Amino acid sequence: MLCLRPSMPRLALILMMLAAPASLTAQPIPFHPEKIEDCLSGKKAGPQREACIGLAADLCRRETKGATEVEAAACMAAEANWWRDRMGNAYEAAMKEAALRDVEFAKSISQGAPRMTEDLEKMQEAWKDWSEKRCFFESMRRRGKPDRMVVASECLMRRTAEEALLLEDVAARKR
Repeated sequence: MLCLRPSMPRLALILMMLAAPASLTAQPIPFHPEKIEDCLSGKKAGPQREACIGLAADLCRRETKGATEVEAAACMAAEANWWRDRMGNAYEAAMKEAALRDVEFAKSISQGAPRMTEDLEKMQEAWKDWSEKRCFFESMRRRGKPDRMVVASECLMRRTAEEALLLEDVAARKR
């Protein structure tokens, strides 16, 4: 079974090492995940929920007066980590739902149809690889620019949030 929490993509590790060291930030990073939670509450549709991505990171940047690139990237990394935790919980719930679906379609599976649990695991592994490469590419597009780290951190935050929301929809049997 795929385990999301212990393993971290190389890009995420690099971004955390670059963006999150407290010794490099001039001030503590104010992170308010309740802004995202408030936004998500009551929203059912994908685009409405996706509008909540980045709210805490944006507030963090506004509250960090004169935020440097490192501090802005740290705000993005804080929200990315929040979404990563949410994604881990959603993956576990989606895997349980997939197992139920596999039981529901046991006859088809016995005749060679794929298992949803296996497909979900493969999809998540592919997503981890793709998101890492996608965000590394976004960073390379900004090579030599001071906001390169911020762009990569924002990419990772958005891709992680989108995946968390997708997995939550899978777990809730939303289409």
